[in-house]
Amino acid sequence: MNDPSEEPLAFLFSDVARLFWRRLETAWARAGHDFGSAEVRVLITIVDNPGLRQAQLAERLYIEPMTLVGHLDRLGGRGLVERRADPGDRRAKLVFPTERAAPVLEELRAISAGIRAAQTAGVSADEAAALRGLLTRVRANLAGFDIGEGR
Repeated sequence: MNDPSEEPLAFLFSDVARLFWRRLETAWARAGHDFGSAEVRVLITIVDNPGLRQAQLAERLYIEPMTLVGHLDRLGGRGLVERRADPGDRRAKLVFPTERAAPVLEELRAISAGIRAAQTAGVSADEAAALRGLLTRVRANLAGFDIGEGR
């Protein structure tokens, strides 16, 4: 497999994601922010979609509900999110950002801007749009994949 065009897509997905998040986490740490990539993704989703139920949030992030609970515990411990009882179903929890969340997220996004620009250096706007479309389709394909099918 010396020809890069024969490299499995899964290897490329994994490498790109790992390298991207490593660079982001390093940049955040240099600025004094101790966040993992998954925590920031959760925080972004909460700030952009306040009041989602925990189950909806986990589904939107393509993660297991128990995995989400750990992220919410850490973000809540930093005073960035809060969980409230759902008035329509007291068993369910709604997740909201605190006032502190938006400025922290704004700083993380500013730190991230250079890394996001580097990831598409030499890539045209049309190529980036095509790549986004393809990756969105691949994600949808995998999200709908039934593991029991054995494909």
